[in-house]
Amino acid sequence: MDEICKFLAKNGEEVTLRPVISDDATQIINALRSASQERSYVLMEQYGKDVESERHYISRMDHRNNLLLGAVVSGAVVGCLAALQADEGRREETAHILQIGLHLKQTYRGLGIGSQMLQYAMTWAKEHGFKKLEASIFTTNKRSLNLFSNADFTDEGIRRKRFRIGSDYFDEVCMGRLLE
Repeated sequence: MDEICKFLAKNGEEVTLRPVISDDATQIINALRSASQERSYVLMEQYGKDVESERHYISRMDHRNNLLLGAVVSGAVVGCLAALQADEGRREETAHILQIGLHLKQTYRGLGIGSQMLQYAMTWAKEHGFKKLEASIFTTNKRSLNLFSNADFTDEGIRRKRFRIGSDYFDEVCMGRLLE
């Protein structure tokens, strides 16, 4: 697989998918913060709290077993996908699993970019010997649930009141896809 993939989004704009670099840190944080707290809460907890911690996160990551993918339009990062080895690869029993998180700026949703990002991640995962992809999605995030369902992820269960944000509780759907 080529590291860089280009395609036209449904709105006619050229999109480049590529692994992110440390210099993308500011744009990644801006993309993550572009939507409601509910949609990006989990991603923000993993990375993206500030520019320096994001740069450090990207630079220290094991890029052989983890993928940070950026969707770039006109030189700006409009979305990112994290495919992270389960349990940071520390457990042999789960080392075959990649956990997926995906976020797109609101104005770039529904244009086929998320589907292309998932396809890229699936191809990358197969080439790197992974056997399963997993995603955890708020039950209120219908667009993401549809995106993953359309990519042949199946519902593996619901965790009730999994996250508390302020005084609100959110359920989480666990989805998975086997790579064969």
